[in-house]
Amino acid sequence: MSKKIVLVVALFTGALNFEAFAWDHPGHMTTAAIAFNEIDSARPEVIDDIGMLFLKHPDTAPFWVAANEAKGKERVRRMFIECSRWPDDSKFTPRDMGAWHTARWAIVADDAPPKVKAAAEARQGKAAGQALEALELHAAMLANPETSPSERALALCWVLHIVGDIHQPLHVSDLFSKDFPTGNAAASLSYVQDPLAPTTIPLHILWDTNAMRVPTLEKVDGYAQTFPEKYPRSSFPELEKQPFSSSGVFEQWAREGHQIAIDWAYDIDTAPDPAKDQSSDQLIANMVNFILNGVSPVEEAPEVPAEYWQKLQLTAEQRITLAGYRIADIIIAAADNIEAQRKFVGR
Repeated sequence: MSKKIVLVVALFTGALNFEAFAWDHPGHMTTAAIAFNEIDSARPEVIDDIGMLFLKHPDTAPFWVAANEAKGKERVRRMFIECSRWPDDSKFTPRDMGAWHTARWAIVADDAPPKVKAAAEARQGKAAGQALEALELHAAMLANPETSPSERALALCWVLHIVGDIHQPLHVSDLFSKDFPTGNAAASLSYVQDPLAPTTIPLHILWDTNAMRVPTLEKVDGYAQTFPEKYPRSSFPELEKQPFSSSGVFEQWAREGHQIAIDWAYDIDTAPDPAKDQSSDQLIANMVNFILNGVSPVEEAPEVPAEYWQKLQLTAEQRITLAGYRIADIIIAAADNIEAQRKFVGR
């Protein structure tokens, strides 16, 4: 795959935000708000320690802006929420790590040519993208008492963000078929009619945005209150079956979303990007024009069936809520480990 095609994939799998929507903003902010409430309820003494980390973050400006005039715990909460979206807000800076947003396993359609099936098999079940490796690294750094405050602040933001990303089914899958022999870039090249706007939209972006398209604290706080009421911890048996301490847990979490992609997320009629078989220059031009100016390269695309749209929204709510619970568990476990290690060495 050429560098230009890799750029196109990156544009739609995490390197740019579409009109400030996406799981990357209101969705990620909601996971963080849910996690913060969980931590505050279970271990309120950890909140002050989290707040101190943001003073050492190597890119402090977004956090001061997010905090605004808030004081005390509310100040920490707002910074914590910004932390979840900081990896997206820092796109195209030296800290941008595009490969850390996805872990995409291949889904091979029945109509895929034999050579495509063979190429998928050659991947030996490995995922494209380094989200899982990055999450393992940053979770370990977060729990290590020898990690500097600056390093731990960065690790916290990446943990918040990547856990959210791997709970989005199209961040952990690529479809290979007759129409997309080299993959559909996590559904970035597959268009549908936006149910909420008079335009066509990539299926990937539809999943990212779902119906949560206003990244304000007021909206996020509403989601963070209603989602746990609808989906309490007891409604997720996987929280007991796959606790954070279990081996290979991050891949297990990502595989949940991948199974959703296998079962039904790609079971929808779409229209391909007209430039998918053209030069990479034209494909990139179409994608950038869509992202920056809202001009879709596809004039007409199939409507999203009502049943699919309803199921997508419910699934997004559930996955976002579950991600929030799991983020809280990671942070609490990290705090416990640091405290235990400090006591062990007499600090």
